[in-house]
Amino acid sequence: MTTVLETLRGARAALAASGIGSADLDAALILSHVMSVPRHRLRTESDVVLSRAQRESFDRLVAERVRRRPLAQILGRKEFRSLEFEVTADVLSPRPETEDLVEAACAVCDRAAAAGRVPIIVDVGTGSGCIAISIAVERPFVRVHAVDLSGAALEVARRNVAWHCVGDRVTLHRGDLLAPIAALVSPASIDAVVANPPYAERSEAGSCDPEVLWEPAAAVFCEGPPAPLYARIAADAAPLVREGGELLLELPGATSGPVVDAVRTVPGWRDLVVMPDLAGLPRVLRAARG
Repeated sequence: MTTVLETLRGARAALAASGIGSADLDAALILSHVMSVPRHRLRTESDVVLSRAQRESFDRLVAERVRRRPLAQILGRKEFRSLEFEVTADVLSPRPETEDLVEAACAVCDRAAAAGRVPIIVDVGTGSGCIAISIAVERPFVRVHAVDLSGAALEVARRNVAWHCVGDRVTLHRGDLLAPIAALVSPASIDAVVANPPYAERSEAGSCDPEVLWEPAAAVFCEGPPAPLYARIAADAAPLVREGGELLLELPGATSGPVVDAVRTVPGWRDLVVMPDLAGLPRVLRAARG
């Protein structure tokens, strides 16, 4: 039998040897999950001896992480904008940089509310629902339509909607991009369309981080260059978004140029602005309808 401290030391070494830069944090998060205690308690309980069942469970999960399975999938959850979301292999693990999309969408909601309207937001490719749900939690006066082509992803989103008690504000739809919304709402009635499209080409899979290959391919990879997909979203959104409303798209960082150029050619959008993330990389494209 081993103590908490001894268990953590062995796991850190194994994770670091597999190339995981966050070995210390990952080992602690997995152990706190197995022991059902807050991570800070591990420090004060370093001499506690793990039960056989705890050790077996911990070793199994560490082995999965060594194989580079994403930590969010192992733990079954991921924090996003101070909220926790269920995560499975059917959805993309929420990324910190995607929080910028929520921030931009909330600003649109505030302007709509100031004009006396109930804001209507559409989240395209919702996955876990982290974007749509975060907007609904942070702006309780909003109405959000969240779309995904994957039925399995929508089941995860449905559970997250129920978990955060926003079923009265977030409606889930199954379909391809904006097709379900076009059949549902009146033209020029939406305040913002928000999307985090797949922006890696399948040909790039060999150079991706190993964790990415565990996530749903349709949420990560395009069959070809991502620019046409972005242009299609922009074109489909144009007749649905009201004058002065916005298109908000997450960008692929350093390779964003062709994507921005493609959206720029779509009629109906003006005042394109590229917002950088904390690393200074292009991260959110904002375009105004008009």
